[in-house]
Amino acid sequence: MSIATELAKLQTARNKIRTKLVALGLVAAAAKLDDCATAVDGISNQGAVSATVQEGDTYTIPAGYHNGSGTVSGVAGGGNYKLQSKTVAPTKAQQAITPDSGYYGLSDVTVSQIPDAYQDVSSVTAGAADTLTGKVIVTADGKVATGTMPNNGAVSKALDAGTPSYTIPKGYHSGAGKVSVSVETKTVTPTKAAQDIVPSTGKVLTKVSVAAIPDAFADTSGADALAANILDGKTAFVNGLKVTGSMPDNGSTTATMDGLTTTSVTIPAGYTAGGTVSLTADIEEALAAI
Repeated sequence: MSIATELAKLQTARNKIRTKLVALGLVAAAAKLDDCATAVDGISNQGAVSATVQEGDTYTIPAGYHNGSGTVSGVAGGGNYKLQSKTVAPTKAQQAITPDSGYYGLSDVTVSQIPDAYQDVSSVTAGAADTLTGKVIVTADGKVATGTMPNNGAVSKALDAGTPSYTIPKGYHSGAGKVSVSVETKTVTPTKAAQDIVPSTGKVLTKVSVAAIPDAFADTSGADALAANILDGKTAFVNGLKVTGSMPDNGSTTATMDGLTTTSVTIPAGYTAGGTVSLTADIEEALAAI
């Protein structure tokens, strides 16, 4: 059977019910099915209503359904009528208090105190969003509402350099959770190249201790030597750069001149370990022959 067929049946049933309820004055002509259901739910089942009345008096038939077996009859007796004393408990719905069958009327009605289960909830301000999920409250209008507030329990989160913040989720927290960071300190030695000091995975740096410059590193900014000023094959640092010397190593320099045809000796550029430059005996022999 199709959905359209079932919907048509529901509409037909609604129209019949609504027509009857409109005739009874319980709903409007445009009432929907749920309005009709509410109206029907509000009809009291009076069962078999029976009453006795004094001649000349009237009896108001209570609103609701009557099964047709009740009776209303007059009571004779010249004004000597039997009255009933009744005690009733308050309910959420309005009550009509009437005498039982065989009584002409009520002599008194005692209304008991409101039961503990019934409270004035008009001052309630909490709603479903303010109540823990799965829990039930009665709202200010007396209706039952089931909470929708998420129960997050114990929320815990560890922060690190990659996750520096955490958004607290909306809802209830048990108070046992925590947001924390795992910290560490590091010590580094300066190097000639730049260094990036980063925390270990899952940790956050709280301190970086930079050690003193090692003895092997010296401030060379005041040096002004060139390669030509440094012995060939030797190295030195000048203004932060390593320089290899180019000065020739001439070792021990020894030369002679005769003072006659050779009157000077050229000392080669470079380093010399020392030595001698001397005259030969030629000049002495020449002087002696004069």
